[in-house]
Amino acid sequence: MRVLQKLIPVVAVAGLVLALAACDETEQGRILRYEKGSYLGQADSELSDKQREELRARTLLQGG
Repeated sequence: MRVLQKLIPVVAVAGLVLALAACDETEQGRILRYEKGSYLGQADSELSDKQREELRARTLLQGG
């Protein structure tokens, strides 16, 4: 019975450590509720003129 009394706090602390370790910082603030038909993510950044030219050149090459 004494072994069980010593084992319970150890198991509780181990469970607490595992629960806290599972809280990944990269998953904080992510979207959990979605709205049908609307994008709730971050807004896209504008393309620079150089990026636009590179994309145009790439489409010309792919067009054959």
